[in-house]
Amino acid sequence: MRIWLANHYAVPPNIAGITRHYELAREWATEEKADVTLFLSKFVHPRRTFVTAEEKNALDKVPGLNLNWLWSYPHKTNDFKRIINMGSFAAIFFLAGLFKRRPDVLIASSPHLFTAFSGWMLAALKRCPFVLEVRDLWPDSLIKMGGLNNKHVIKLLTWMESFLYRKADKIIVLTEHQRKFIADKGIDPDKIELIPNGIVVSSWKPDPSKRAEFRRKMGVPEDDFVAIYTGAHGPANALQYVVEAGRYLDPGISIVLIGDGPEKEKLIRLKREKGLDNVYLLDPVPKAEIFDYTQAADVGIISLADNEVFRGARPNKLFDYTFIGLPIVTTVDGEVREIVEKNRVGLFAGAENPEGLAEAIKTVRSYSQEEREEIKKNGRDYIDREGDRKKLAHRFYTILQKLVRR
Repeated sequence: MRIWLANHYAVPPNIAGITRHYELAREWATEEKADVTLFLSKFVHPRRTFVTAEEKNALDKVPGLNLNWLWSYPHKTNDFKRIINMGSFAAIFFLAGLFKRRPDVLIASSPHLFTAFSGWMLAALKRCPFVLEVRDLWPDSLIKMGGLNNKHVIKLLTWMESFLYRKADKIIVLTEHQRKFIADKGIDPDKIELIPNGIVVSSWKPDPSKRAEFRRKMGVPEDDFVAIYTGAHGPANALQYVVEAGRYLDPGISIVLIGDGPEKEKLIRLKREKGLDNVYLLDPVPKAEIFDYTQAADVGIISLADNEVFRGARPNKLFDYTFIGLPIVTTVDGEVREIVEKNRVGLFAGAENPEGLAEAIKTVRSYSQEEREEIKKNGRDYIDREGDRKKLAHRFYTILQKLVRR
């Protein structure tokens, strides 16, 4: 089977960012013997720079997997240049696809909707099934986060969203909330399939000897109890409350945030203004290293803004932390809280509440070794049931097979 997969923000594991699509594509190429083309951007969104030749050359060649790196307009902040960045990637994806041999199936992933719309046009021209993957509910999430208030743009994006839901031959969602949201718009529920995020279980092995090394890289005192956050630093992540939690922590507890985004500079200023020497803000690290940093911590933080749009979120961090066996404290009510509490892998700290977050971290610090071992076991059981990328990739591939045969 010849598969085209497009995501503007996809990256391989040696670059910090969204590795879901590379990992799915690699599984399809190696395990299912498919011919897979992954369309991804040369401009790496989280760090706002172009991918280097060294980064490309560091990747092992995977038979059957072709990485089609596309140019997109560079930008530094979330201004009009980011809109140009989105539009340029979608347009170049469309043009690049026009001159390639027809695939058996085409998958385009949001956000944003422009890439998905280009995917639908290419699928229509190539006369192949079109699969829409919904990673974020545009424009609903933009509107509810206050990032979009132009009524004409809202009208355009709402039309585009509805059009893509109706025209897609299959819709892939990452959470149950997304499935319900789309079905409530009148879309046949049988057309919607859940393939959540997950972990390549074979990609990392625990190595306790690395704990001291990565604590030194984080810069934390050797004996501190460490709470870690890994991922995007944007308005949606509400990290100001995580930084401010440092005010309420006991001596001997540190908070480490690893990542980048438009809020990073504000967070650095907040740390300085409050004199929070127990809070550390580090640069992004490749996915291949993030597990070693996470293993060197004692508790993982999941943080999002207190907004109903995130009630159905399942961030990558949920899978990263449970895979490592790290207890979780989450500020996110809804689907994340339900998973954390149901699987007994952590606790809810309250939304946008720095003092509550600090108290939750202190509670986890008081856990016995037996309690921590139970959390580790529960986390691995959850990954085995619902977060093993190999199993998820096979389930996704089976869906594609049925679609193509039909």
